[in-house]
Amino acid sequence: MSKEDKEKFNLASKFPFIEKLKKIKGIEWIIVVIACLIVFLIYFSTSSTDVKENSSASSLTSSAYAVEIEEKLCKVLSNVKGAGNVNVMITLESGTEIIVATSKEERTNTSSSSNNTTQSVTVVESPVIVGKEPLVLMEILPKIKGVIVVAQGANDVAVRLELLRAVQALIDVDSNQIEIFVGK
Repeated sequence: MSKEDKEKFNLASKFPFIEKLKKIKGIEWIIVVIACLIVFLIYFSTSSTDVKENSSASSLTSSAYAVEIEEKLCKVLSNVKGAGNVNVMITLESGTEIIVATSKEERTNTSSSSNNTTQSVTVVESPVIVGKEPLVLMEILPKIKGVIVVAQGANDVAVRLELLRAVQALIDVDSNQIEIFVGK
């Protein structure tokens, strides 16, 4: 590198406070500690918001889940040509299943008598708590048991078939779980 190039990259000439920082003993360690603190704060601020988002997302109840699907189906099915006004009702097989993280602790108890030694193992399983809430690993939404569609245009066989196909495609249920009725 030429002398001119070195002068271009010399930050101390452009920023005089850098020269003062270089004179402080152990400044490299101070900078490293500050950088680690910043990384630490960023990591924990993002991971705590992830847990909060996770817990709020898992608060969806079975009835809220069914209502949400019913509303979406009504919007879509009412756009089927000839369907007219559409109402939908969904029944679910069960409730929402929430799987939380657990920690297992094994305790071994040994008791001895004159003739033999008995050993028993006890496994204690407890949920992992983050903040005040258990850590949710997975939420399994309930399976749809049946769907009823009431549509004004369902007296037309072609419309009825289109509604049936649309429901099957949208929520992946068998045709024997779907009933379509003529509305008023």
